[in-house]
Formats: sequence, structure tokens, C-alpha cells
Amino acid sequence: MTQAGRVGDHDIEDVRMKYRRFADVEAGTYSPLYHELSHAVASDDELLGFITSMPEPQPNLFFASVQYLTGAGSMPTTLRDLKGFVEARRNDVSDLMLSRRTQTNEVGRCTAILPALPPGPLALLEVGASGGLCLLLDHYSYDFAGVRLGDPLSQVHLRCAQVGPIPIPVPASLPRVEWRRGLDLQPIDVGRPEESDWLLACVWADHEERRERLRAAIDVARTNPVRLDAGDLTTDLPRILDQAPAGATLVVFHSAVLHYLRPDARAAFAATLADYSLGRDLFWISNDAPGVLPDLDRGAPARPDLKFRLGRAIFSGGRGELELLGLAHYHGWDLEWLAGADHG
Repeated sequence: MTQAGRVGDHDIEDVRMKYRRFADVEAGTYSPLYHELSHAVASDDELLGFITSMPEPQPNLFFASVQYLTGAGSMPTTLRDLKGFVEARRNDVSDLMLSRRTQTNEVGRCTAILPALPPGPLALLEVGASGGLCLLLDHYSYDFAGVRLGDPLSQVHLRCAQVGPIPIPVPASLPRVEWRRGLDLQPIDVGRPEESDWLLACVWADHEERRERLRAAIDVARTNPVRLDAGDLTTDLPRILDQAPAGATLVVFHSAVLHYLRPDARAAFAATLADYSLGRDLFWISNDAPGVLPDLDRGAPARPDLKFRLGRAIFSGGRGELELLGLAHYHGWDLEWLAGADHG
């Protein structure tokens, strides 16, 4: 380490603060294990030095790499155990952090996307699709604060609580999807056990219900395979959109994706959608972290906990403006609908 406190391209104090923020803002009481481990990492310069030497020192990637090797039931629970494991399997953890990306293909986020969809028939393109599980949202059953829809015999049951006074606009039925496609830098083939095991490792080790739900969604995806293309969400997007059937309403959506991009790449993505709409109208649905899209942050009421901004834009003739629809739990457990309310 240099005197400036850098290891590789990262500042060790910045990474320390990243782990403290993850512990307190994202994990908190929701994941006591990751709250404890994140603070443990932040307190230990040796572990921090190892993590900071990685191209991407993100907590989710580090913990997923460890869990992939240990299994959820044997995940270290103390700083001593975590350090001992990393010391013993340093090269294996490093190889995973160098070769993998954080891909929490959380099907619970479908509870935010579904109420934001326009009427069908739909042509769906998910960017940052991972294993494509959210593209199968019409194969799942839902319970929105007692309002149910979808096949009750579905293997995947999604629950979403209503927050606030405005009812979630649950559609009368699931949409008809005529075409669906995913785009990801490293698509996951859920038909390959080592790939689906990585998705499972991205679920926090003490979240057994989420893990069981993910296993069920993987089973659905293996029965109903979705085409996933490897590519960039700006340069490769138009050629895939060109393949969507003309008679369907075109929807581009994403969850927990844009916060991994630099601001200039986010702007380029929005510009790509606007340019494409010169030839064909489309919907853009964004479900992402605060601080990612300023237009949605400006309209969002302050909340004490982390809530994704659910936004929607209709692009036509090269123009479109994001509207804040609601605030969503980042794994889909609840949704506060805001569209039409005076909250500013």
C-alpha cells in the first residue's frame, strides 16, 4: 500500500466506508449476518487490503464469492472465521472476484415492475438481465396486500406489502407477453449448475426464504427458457430492439442495474432509448437505487430506509420524461405508490 492509502485503483478508506454503509444502510436488521460481517471487514486492514486489490471491491461480490465456496450453511459468521477462510482460499476467492459480477437476479423485484407495465400485448427487453428470471414475471403468482393474481399453482409466489395510503395499481390479470429478451454483459445460463449456483450465492446467506424462491424461479426458467444476449446496454440495445414484433408494446426495463454504471453511461443509455423512439415508441421502466437518476430523486419524498426509485417514461419521437411512480423495497417486499400524489 502506498502512503496515500491506495491498493490498486481503490482507496482503502473509501472501501472501508463502502462496507460500513453496506452494513448500516443495506444489511441493518434485515441481514444481521451481513451487518456483522461488513463491519468486521471495515475494521480489519488486512481483509480490506485484499478486497481493495480487486478491480471491484463491492461487498455483495466479496460475500457472494465466499458463499459460493462455502455454501450458505457454512458461511463464516465472525471476523476470525472470515479471515481464516480468506487466508486458506485466497486464490479461489480472488479468482471469483476477478471473473464474476454481482448478479442478484431477485425475482421479488417483479412486484415493482408489474404495476408499472402498460397493457399488453408486450415485447419485453430487460437490460442487466442476469439469468432472465424477471422476464418471466407472467409465470409467477402475486399477493399485493391481499390482492392476488396469477396462477396459484405457480412454483413462485411473490408477496408485496402496501406502504402508504395509495393502493398499488394491481392489474386485473397478468400481461400477455409476446416477446421477451435479455441483455447482459455476462448472461447466466440457469441450465448450468455452476451458473445457477452463482445466482444462489448472490443471495445473502441468512435469507433462506429468498434462496428458496430463487430456486423455484430457476426451475421455472429451465422449463421456459428465455433468450439472453451478451452485450452492452447502449451499443447493443438497438439491434435487439429491432427484433421485437411490431404489434406489441415495447418495454425496456431494469432493476438494480444503472447504479453499477458511471453517470455518463447512464446518460448514454437514456439517449439510446430516446434515439430509438424516433422510429418506434417505447416504455422505459427503471427500478434502481437513490442517486442514480436525478429526475426521480427530485420527486422522491425522504424516507429513513433504503428505497429504490420506481420510474417510468414513454419515449416517442425522440422525447420522454421519467415519472416517479413509487418507492420499492430493493428486494420487492413492499411498495409505496406515489404517482398522482402531492408528495413534493
